[in-house]
Amino acid sequence: MAPTGANFSALFSSHGALDMTQLTRTLAHCAGETGKTTFTASVAVFLLSGLLSGVALADTIFKHAGHTYKIVTEPASWADASERAGGMTLGSNVGYLARIDSARENAAILDAVMNHLSEEQLEQTLAEDGSDAPFIWLGGSDAEAEGVWIWSNNGDQFWSGDFNGSGVADRYTNWGVQPDSATGEEDALAMGLRDWPEPFFDLGSTGQWNDLDVSTALVYVVEFDGTSDLRVAIEEPSAGGMHSGIGMIRGWAVSSDPIERVEVFVDGEYLFDIPHGGKRRDVGSIFEEIPNSDQSGYASAVNFSGLDKGDHDLLIRVTDSFGSVVERSVEFGVTRFEKSYISADDYVELGWAGISALGRGINIRGAWIGEQTYDITLEWRSKSQRFEITSITPQQQP
Repeated sequence: MAPTGANFSALFSSHGALDMTQLTRTLAHCAGETGKTTFTASVAVFLLSGLLSGVALADTIFKHAGHTYKIVTEPASWADASERAGGMTLGSNVGYLARIDSARENAAILDAVMNHLSEEQLEQTLAEDGSDAPFIWLGGSDAEAEGVWIWSNNGDQFWSGDFNGSGVADRYTNWGVQPDSATGEEDALAMGLRDWPEPFFDLGSTGQWNDLDVSTALVYVVEFDGTSDLRVAIEEPSAGGMHSGIGMIRGWAVSSDPIERVEVFVDGEYLFDIPHGGKRRDVGSIFEEIPNSDQSGYASAVNFSGLDKGDHDLLIRVTDSFGSVVERSVEFGVTRFEKSYISADDYVELGWAGISALGRGINIRGAWIGEQTYDITLEWRSKSQRFEITSITPQQQP
């Protein structure tokens, strides 16, 4: 087994908890055990203590024609759904129950809902008017005046009358043989997710609209004017670069909604979460309109030598409090010694090595590391402000 700190994932227990003993030892390796580096254990503990546990998103988000939509799967009455929608924000945009202005938008919402809801969830969003079909709430209502159907986001009227009525101002509608106020209290607009009613299915088909009792508990769709401003960048490891030993995974992420998770995947496998909130005045000066963009950095130590030699894929997945997700990825290479960690007890001798330099690189030929001699190349990296090993080649033994 490699010495303590050789593999960053070893910092975590089998339950995902941060192992402080392992952390302290690893930080000592990162600091070179000299006590003279600014990368102190206290700073690193502060950064790493923000690691987050896994959280599954309860709702799903999709976009259409420059607007964002969130499907809320917890059924609610129309009034409660409308109130909750108004309490949601995407940046500075306040949510509202979805308003539909075209056949394409109607189809986009229907497709997204049908692709997301399970059969069990469909059974939990049934109308109580005898149609025996699942529905979702939309933002239309005639509660203020019977037959005067308006959108809740701004009061635009789109329909006048019952099923024999007519559209208003050439606005889009998609009623079944509706509205009919069959129960006398059907003052809210819903979209059908199946044909209705059984057994003849002659009052409406999937995707058409119905008027339902406002007290019925249904799944609903919240709409926001605009899209997320979540932005993400990876700065280390460098794309196409070679890396070795203890290095950094770092970058930045900004959003008008607070960042909740920064997840790290290497070669498709989840490794850990990185804390977010490091000072980045350079990023803040670019995204001045986004709150706290000057505290947008993420960073974590990682042992590249814990990976196999060769090419790897790093993926960073960032999730904000709204639920927006952005992924960024880079390909990088790993070069390493035969051992993934060279301890203080391992033999290291450069006295017989040949050393030359040209431009930004340093070449070391015949360095004794452990029980093997190597040719080593180091190159200056501006991002990390240090020389990094970019090539390790074992010499042929006589």
